[in-house]
Amino acid sequence: MIGLDTNVLLRLVVEDDPDQAAKARTAVRALVADGEVCFVGDIVLCEFIWVLEGVMRRDRETIARILDLILDNADIRVESEAAARTASALHRQGFDFSDALLGLRNRNAGCATALTFDRKAARLPEFQILS
Repeated sequence: MIGLDTNVLLRLVVEDDPDQAAKARTAVRALVADGEVCFVGDIVLCEFIWVLEGVMRRDRETIARILDLILDNADIRVESEAAARTASALHRQGFDFSDALLGLRNRNAGCATALTFDRKAARLPEFQILS
């Protein structure tokens, strides 16, 4: 298994830098041809969504479709796939993807709640607001 950094995942999907996109495509195709699986960690996924949303101004539905393609790709293993799918659904409903993924991962780790000052995150059942 080979890990992908956020910038490589972005080049594969967005292709905003043709030279880097070509290098990323070639490298990943070669790895997959050799039987490797590409690993996308939760931090990479959060950074990826943040860049698509904040920097590249992609709308939530476009981001959800891109994320579905990543999650459904047999050559890619996402660190917390089930939590990422749920976080993506929550993101479609207006929640922050990173907040949703964090809350779900905390719950899966056995946390009763996650303390936060973030009012938007506190709308999720996995968080408790400190006021």
